[in-house]
Amino acid sequence: MLLDSTAPRPGPALPTDPESYNLLSRVSALVPAVAHLGAGRLLAQFSYDTLPPRSRDEARANASTARNLGSYIEEFVEANTAMQQAASLTNLNGKPLIVLTADTGNAAGWQQKQDQMATLSTNSLHRVAYATTHASLLDDETDSAAASQAIRDVVVSVRTSRPLPRR
Repeated sequence: MLLDSTAPRPGPALPTDPESYNLLSRVSALVPAVAHLGAGRLLAQFSYDTLPPRSRDEARANASTARNLGSYIEEFVEANTAMQQAASLTNLNGKPLIVLTADTGNAAGWQQKQDQMATLSTNSLHRVAYATTHASLLDDETDSAAASQAIRDVVVSVRTSRPLPRR
């Protein structure tokens, strides 16, 4: 199941700006110290408001760790490489695949790229979750239900060897 996923980028690597990577490296080196001073907790307290209290508190605790903050920065550092690696996957040989896309806050051409990813399998669906954003698919109790349902549908399809249900 791909959740509002970044599309693969075929072809040669894009040129990188050494200055931006240098800056990100410096920032990532400071993350543990800043996290220990409580910056992560300060930022996390404004997130996950729509989750039930226990889930909200767990998500906030995880989001405030140095490891989580460092991972967030590393995601940007490695994005170009990851998109190229993803482009090498061209066929899932009929394995169940649901591409779930938020309909709000995406760049031009995002929906078409999501459509293209759904062609990786002959047993695939592209679902658009209306009135959602990328973040709300992850941390909004109501919007994340679409993601949970997509995961369940893929698991059932794998376990039963049946095609994905059209909804």
